[in-house]
Amino acid sequence: MGIIQAKHKSEQELRMEEEIKMVFNFTDTEVTKIIASFKKLDKDGSGTVTTLELFELPYFKHNPFKTRIAKLFDKDLSGSLNIKEFAEVYSVFSVRASREQKLRFAYKIYDQDEDGHISKEDLEKTLTILVQDNLEPHEVTEVVDRVFQECCPRREEYVSFEAFSKAVLNTDIEGKLTFSF
Repeated sequence: MGIIQAKHKSEQELRMEEEIKMVFNFTDTEVTKIIASFKKLDKDGSGTVTTLELFELPYFKHNPFKTRIAKLFDKDLSGSLNIKEFAEVYSVFSVRASREQKLRFAYKIYDQDEDGHISKEDLEKTLTILVQDNLEPHEVTEVVDRVFQECCPRREEYVSFEAFSKAVLNTDIEGKLTFSF
């Protein structure tokens, strides 16, 4: 069946599939599912998936960080993802992605201003998104201050990746950043 299907694919499609397999270490079956998911979301056939179309995936529907996540994958800042950017989404959220990969991605989510560090402002923005209206602004500030006291005993002005990794050591970061496809 794979050979018959391959005859109906263009040379460009076959190259793209091979590149996705090599770059992201997916199996043939996973690549087929990713491409099918991409084509299903790409309703207008533009060859890209807008962030609104991406949000139709079950994992993103109710994710408070969906806008931030989409921005991190939209490398060319076009407001949409091409097939390679879309495959990268699956790569990070794959069960085969390492804890380190998932931690680095989570760190990027918290680094709202994308300067490579989690500042108090970054953490306040992230927590505000996370808790929505469940905490008053002064309560969010108190939580941020406590996090910084615990993660930055030498009064650093930002939470380093190492401190972040230690802070989430006993959490299910892999489970929170994994979806099946």
